[in-house]
This record gives sequence, C-alpha cells and structure tokens, in this order.
Amino acid sequence: MNRKTLKYLSIFIIVGLLSYLIYKVVSTINYKNQVEQNIQTVPEFEFLTLNQKRFTNANLKLNLNTIFIYFNSECDFCQHEAQSISDNLDSFKNVQFIFVSTEPIEIIKKISEQYHLNNKQNITFLYDSNSTFSSRFDANSIPYLLIYDKNQKLIKKHKGQLNAKGILRALQQND
Repeated sequence: MNRKTLKYLSIFIIVGLLSYLIYKVVSTINYKNQVEQNIQTVPEFEFLTLNQKRFTNANLKLNLNTIFIYFNSECDFCQHEAQSISDNLDSFKNVQFIFVSTEPIEIIKKISEQYHLNNKQNITFLYDSNSTFSSRFDANSIPYLLIYDKNQKLIKKHKGQLNAKGILRALQQND
C-alpha cells in the first residue's frame, strides 16, 4: 500500500469511528430523554405481589400520593430507609408505598416483616420477576425513589437514601 492510500484509509477509519461514537451518544441521550418523559406520570408496569398475584397500575389506589421504592435487602441505605418509614408510619396516612425488588419473594417477605411494614393497607411489596423496574422507571441505583402526587404526576426522583423527613418535605412542597 502506498502512503496516499494509507492516509485516506486512516482518515476513513477515524471519521467512521467518530461518526459511530456520535451516533451512540445521541442515541443514549434520546433514550434517556424518552425514559425521563415516560416517568413524568406513573408508567405502565406489571409486577408480582408476595402472594404471586399480578399487580399493575390498575391496582394503585386513586387520590393518594404514591411512592415507589426500588430496594435490595442487603443494602444498608435501604434498611435505614425502611426503618425510617416504619418509625413514621403515622405521618404517611395519605401515601401508598410500593416497595419493589428483584430479589426472591421469601427475602422480600423477610424485609417487610423485619421492619413491620407487612400487613399495612398503604404498603405493598412487589417482586420484579423480569427485572423491568430499572429500565421502565430509570432506576440505576439502590435505593431509588419516585414520588408521585395524587394525580400520578412525578414530584421527585431521588437516587440514594431518603429518610421519612425528606419524603414528607417533598410531599409538602407539592401541596
């Protein structure tokens, strides 16, 4: 190969790589924007209850603030969050909590019992058997909270631990 051909080939490869990188960045940004748009109201979902029954948007209680909490039983921050909510349950009478995890149902059940959050009318624990919560709700960390108002409009998206006072503050700012 002569130098001229090598030069053109190098330029072609560099332009091709830059074009591909730009395409990937633009695609990622568009995807993130689409997901962000989708979570402005509660997106369609389907998970399983601890009794292995389907739970969808239709099961959400109307006219209540809804808080989705994506958690893992081994996460210390998740445990502190659950304890904080448990300690302040009286402050959350007009809130429905939806705890979601990809862990086995038995483990989710233990967590609900450990923090005395089981058998509460306004708290539901769900099993994400297909691991769709993270992509559908834009969750890329644990714990992860989405706080929706009574009309299922997003109030706050929070990555990391948020104690009961922080949740109540977000709800009050929306009233």
